[in-house]
Amino acid sequence: MTRTKEQRQTSAVRIDPTERMFGARRYQHVEETPLELRVPSGSKRTDEQWTVPRNIVAECISGRLVIDFTQAHCSRREIDVRVDAGSGTIVLIVPRGWRVDLEGVGCGDGAIANRVKLPRFPGAPLIRVEGQVDSGVLKARYAYRNPISRFLRSRSH
Repeated sequence: MTRTKEQRQTSAVRIDPTERMFGARRYQHVEETPLELRVPSGSKRTDEQWTVPRNIVAECISGRLVIDFTQAHCSRREIDVRVDAGSGTIVLIVPRGWRVDLEGVGCGDGAIANRVKLPRFPGAPLIRVEGQVDSGVLKARYAYRNPISRFLRSRSH
């Protein structure tokens, strides 16, 4: 079926003049579901290429959950992460230039370590972490540069 010249010039979706003037349709708020990462026991790792949503829920009862942002596609300036670590370990691995804010995390008998110390690059994401660590561990760190430094670091502790 061919369209006439007039049909080709009109859009398929009708936009009234106010929407055209203020761009209301372009900036409509889309409700996004959070990414839920739950580990009752064992281990889970996100190390492949993935798209980072605005909200992430990370729950680790016992075991290990590694959230690796080094190969992730992130178009956001701020990411909210909600953590709940019972007796498990949650590790956030970020590229250099990103910042991680762990001020909103309550700690029981567990440990919280923020190894992300370098200044934030302009336009780089900020990860705001909130939640509770009971007897587990929450750690934010950079990716290791090579496997030998990772091995040497684990041997020195």
